[in-house]
Amino acid sequence: MRRLNVIALIAVIVAALQGASFSADLPVPPLVKPKAVETPAPIPVQQNQPNCTAWTDECVKCTRGAGGAAPACNNIGFACQPKAIRCLGN
Repeated sequence: MRRLNVIALIAVIVAALQGASFSADLPVPPLVKPKAVETPAPIPVQQNQPNCTAWTDECVKCTRGAGGAAPACNNIGFACQPKAIRCLGN
C-alpha cells in the first residue's frame, strides 16, 4: 500500500510540473543598428568603353547606348569566368 502512495505522489508531482517551464537567465545583447546600404561601384565591363560600339569580357556583352545613354548589357551566367575586356566593334 505504501508503494502505491509513493507512485501516486510521483504522478501528482510530474503532472504539476508538466505546465511549468524553466529557462536560464541569460544576458540579452544590445540591439545593433544596421549599417547604411551603400551603392556598389559599377562593374568595369558595364562602363562605357569610349572607342567601342560593343565589348565583352566573355561573360557579359555590352553595346553603346544611343545618344549618350547608358550601355545596354546582358546578364552574366552563374558559372561564367570573366576574362579581359575586349572590343567587338568600333
